[in-house]
Amino acid sequence: MDKLKIKLLAFPGAPDEIFVQAVSRIEKLISSLNYTLTESNPDVLFFLSGGSEQSAKQQVLAGHFYLLIGSQHDNAYASATEVKAYLNGLNIHSVLLDEEDPGTAGFLSDFSIIKPALNSLNGKRLGLIGKVSDWLISSAIPSTLLDEKFGIKLTVIPWSELAHFSEFQASGSFLESFAGTTNIDLTDTAKVSELLTNTIQERNLDAITVECFPLVRKDSVTACLPLAKFNNEGFPAGCEGDLTAIAGMMLCRELTGVIPWIANINKVSEEACMFSHCTIAPGLVSGFSVKTHFETGVGTAIEGDFISDLVTVFRFDNKLSKAFIATAHITGRPKSATACRTQIEVKLAANEIALLRQSPLGNHHLIYPGDCKRLLTTACSMLGIEVLI
Repeated sequence: MDKLKIKLLAFPGAPDEIFVQAVSRIEKLISSLNYTLTESNPDVLFFLSGGSEQSAKQQVLAGHFYLLIGSQHDNAYASATEVKAYLNGLNIHSVLLDEEDPGTAGFLSDFSIIKPALNSLNGKRLGLIGKVSDWLISSAIPSTLLDEKFGIKLTVIPWSELAHFSEFQASGSFLESFAGTTNIDLTDTAKVSELLTNTIQERNLDAITVECFPLVRKDSVTACLPLAKFNNEGFPAGCEGDLTAIAGMMLCRELTGVIPWIANINKVSEEACMFSHCTIAPGLVSGFSVKTHFETGVGTAIEGDFISDLVTVFRFDNKLSKAFIATAHITGRPKSATACRTQIEVKLAANEIALLRQSPLGNHHLIYPGDCKRLLTTACSMLGIEVLI
């Protein structure tokens, strides 16, 4: 884990004692193993007194995120507030925390996880195979914005540049992964898996999102199972060429090690919201089986029961300026014949229901098994993404 770099700030000519005493205060908030004091390029500006504004001003750079910590003592919080206003005016993202607030230690703990995760995401190579599907009219993101916000490098790979899947040998490891789950012949699907694996290796990709329907329309085969297997193995793989979804999947993977399920919204009522899709990772369901793909009745897809009762539901907008993030409890695992194969119903708060009804950011949402709302929310604050409430 990267250590957080903390710069201590006090009025000019402040006695050494004030800096010495600060160390014990910091270690009430964060372990000494997780931070280091620095004189330059800090992550955290720790205000010890008023009169430290000019010193703070000299430390900040455009394009960086800063954590400001102040206390009620010696006008430290007052100084931090002035600097926060200064950073806001320059559009430099920052969060101001109160040293005495019980939540500050938790925020620092999250920060120490998120910072290396974002550093790791920077430079990842994402392959868009085909294009963003025609119906995803609110889910395309310019490559420049993906790079600016996350450091993700987008490579667009037209289907015309790839060999036909029939030219590949069926993947033995793929067939073994799904043995005993279906009576459907998986040979063509295993060849699609090999095509995608070959593309990932040749292009040195760290994630993919695939425009799936050209395969379905032309050859009656789907990519659902290969994508599910990639996600199960820790390699982010989205469908329908959805760039907002794969960006969230990549971020969540770096933050938690788990890749969430990409799902359609099927219904939002006063009582529940229903999600479904065909590409869920086998490790996120119990008792799964392989069925045909829902919309087309051909190819293959996964049907199973989501393993966690508590989930986090989230999504970015296509400008990477807003995010919907909510925790929810699963209230049902339906098997509707009129929706994609794996399905859940969840209970959301009234304000969250209102957001999904009146101000949705798009269709596909990501479903994470468990509660990672605080991590995602903190990450958004660091990235300058507004979390809707």
